[in-house]
Amino acid sequence: MNSDEERNVVRLLAYQWAKGDLPTRRLTYNDYVRAVASLQSITEDPARTAVIVSAVLDQAKEFGCSSEWVQDELKFEAQVEATGDRAHWLNLDVAANDASDESPDLYN
Repeated sequence: MNSDEERNVVRLLAYQWAKGDLPTRRLTYNDYVRAVASLQSITEDPARTAVIVSAVLDQAKEFGCSSEWVQDELKFEAQVEATGDRAHWLNLDVAANDASDESPDLYN
């Protein structure tokens, strides 16, 4: 990470994740820090990282998802950010997982 601001944002977001008391089988605070830091390294924008992590955590709480789910979603969001094109990445992800043509509609 490049700056104190980025490190502080990553730690704050990881703390919010840990504080959310989502179920987990194996993840620790350090795993949360790594997942958020990985996203931050792609976005290179602490505000954008915060928006993405907060949205994913809100979804996890709303739907009763685990911290492992959050980790997977943050990886997915990092890949979307890296490609810069959500629709294109969804199509690649669906194709790689042998899903049907209707599968992208599930993301909408």
